[in-house]
Amino acid sequence: MTILITGGGSGIGAATARRLSQWSAVVVADRNKAAADEVAREIIADGRKAFAVEVDVSSSASVKAMLEHLPAEARQIQGLFNNAGINVRQRIDEITEDGWDAVIATHVKGVLLVSQAVLPQMLARGRGVVVNTASDYAVIGVPGLAAYCAAKTAIYSMTKAMAVEFTAKGVRVNAVGPGPIDTPLLRAGRSPEEGAARLDLHRPKIPMKRLGRPEEVAAVVDFLMSDRSSYIAGQLLQPNGGLVVW
Repeated sequence: MTILITGGGSGIGAATARRLSQWSAVVVADRNKAAADEVAREIIADGRKAFAVEVDVSSSASVKAMLEHLPAEARQIQGLFNNAGINVRQRIDEITEDGWDAVIATHVKGVLLVSQAVLPQMLARGRGVVVNTASDYAVIGVPGLAAYCAAKTAIYSMTKAMAVEFTAKGVRVNAVGPGPIDTPLLRAGRSPEEGAARLDLHRPKIPMKRLGRPEEVAAVVDFLMSDRSSYIAGQLLQPNGGLVVW
């Protein structure tokens, strides 16, 4: 079995690659090839199977090249974790068209393109699993993050549509919706001091009084990828410390 993980070079993607490699070969795909290589080397050093590959999920040419560059043994994808993401922190009246397009293309178009690349072989086999990374922000509004919220809501809606389209054909599709997780993406675009201050603002709002760890999200993805979740489809599971309850 091989599981393809986009955005696998850091944060939630890297933690998920390490965890899933305990029972499956993994493809660590990332726009940052050096980061993907590092994660794959770590997994291989532990005696497990991993492949690193560069990809820009917003580009159909790059997604096609990603699969072509993989060795034959890694091209048979039974599981897909659509996890690549970026963020632009600007209000809706401030964000540029380029910034908006970059967020939507990476998240929403990325899920579309990578899924289109992998689904045909899953459907031909009559078996496969897709997990998409949404967010708490798929169901709540957050000031300054309109593009990110829009993208994550779209991914949640796509997940439901994909589940209705493909579950009867043997391919289960679900989404994971993390709350505040201590990852490079959460700190991106801020100085270390700003990042620390922002994290301090998050903690009191979370019933568990702490940020989540990437490994805790990886555990949810592991569950959704495995047969332990064999009767779950079209759902959004939210590891968020109780922050969003609905």
